[in-house]
Amino acid sequence: MQVTFHGVRGSVPVSGAEFSTYGGHTTCLEIRTPEIQIIVDAGSGFQNVTIADDGPVILVFSHFHHDHIQGLAFNVDLLRQNREIFVTSGLCGPHIVKDHLQNYFHGAYFPIDLIGLKHQLHFVEFTEMPQLFRGVLDCHTMPLNHPGGCAAYRFGAGGSHVSTLFDNEFEPDQRTELQDFVADASLVVWDGMFLDEEMPSRRGWGHSSIEEGVNFLQQLRGNTGSAKLAITHHAPSRTDQQIDALADTLLTSGSFFARENQKLTI
Repeated sequence: MQVTFHGVRGSVPVSGAEFSTYGGHTTCLEIRTPEIQIIVDAGSGFQNVTIADDGPVILVFSHFHHDHIQGLAFNVDLLRQNREIFVTSGLCGPHIVKDHLQNYFHGAYFPIDLIGLKHQLHFVEFTEMPQLFRGVLDCHTMPLNHPGGCAAYRFGAGGSHVSTLFDNEFEPDQRTELQDFVADASLVVWDGMFLDEEMPSRRGWGHSSIEEGVNFLQQLRGNTGSAKLAITHHAPSRTDQQIDALADTLLTSGSFFARENQKLTI
């Protein structure tokens, strides 16, 4: 199983030399196995995904805030190809997913009717996934704490598991359920947009701190011993220099700050 971070920034894309190491594109994560391609969210990083030309392709949305869908219309392969792509979300049913995307790319905000044009986008219930891809993909979802809702995911294949905890404002009463959800995961992807010192003025914004992620990993490793934790959804104002400094002072063994274009084999 190969994991590629195509976008690791939160809220808005950023550019400039001070963001070149960790990257400026918003959320998009690709999971590839020899049998299937899973793309989690279509932030601006989605433009850099190479759509597989064989095997099933699944585009799954954690939620529909603009930094998780804004890149959907800018992937050259998606615009060029006519192969079927399954579109789904654990947050809501397929008709609502389609409506959200169609509204976002409505003529008042965007020049083409993207969803109307791309007839190969096949909107499906997330609960259909285990049956559709039996023996190829193991997948689960659970709700997270975010304004408007957000879905966590767990994808497994070939004995490896990746869990995504995007856009979640961590609360202590979540800990046991989250630890059970990511149990035995090879990689956990954590929304670490803020620092502990920043959280009091940002309560209710729907994001966690870096320190909460590191602490979560330490307790998780105490139970399972093997998971790695990728911290992503970096604050748009957080520069490479600042992230490097935080890596030196906050991170522990097994945790790291995700970088755009970073590839992991798990």
